[in-house]
Amino acid sequence: MLREEHFPVVAFFNAITDDSFVNMVQHLSTGVGYGINDVDCTFPNDLEPDEEPFHGVLFALHDDEVIVDYQTFYYYLEQACNTYITEYPQDKKPISEVLRKVIEKYRLAN
Repeated sequence: MLREEHFPVVAFFNAITDDSFVNMVQHLSTGVGYGINDVDCTFPNDLEPDEEPFHGVLFALHDDEVIVDYQTFYYYLEQACNTYITEYPQDKKPISEVLRKVIEKYRLAN
């Protein structure tokens, strides 16, 4: 599913350091965005009242922005989590919980 226009999504997940990965994905699973250096992940609830609303998750790398639906967000989150678990299998339980929480929160098909 990796598409060129989704590069900001990939860049965001690649910017998460291993030592903060579990905490970061737990944070994202609550529907609250985060910025790391030049990349940002924004959820609709993060917006100020005067900002343009959107549906999905907005990822930005400098001026390059893309809004993805929740299923696509989950796809990239799951890919990042699978890569992380390969190196840190001891964190499989909290990562699995994060993925389950996202599926439930956005009523996604898994």
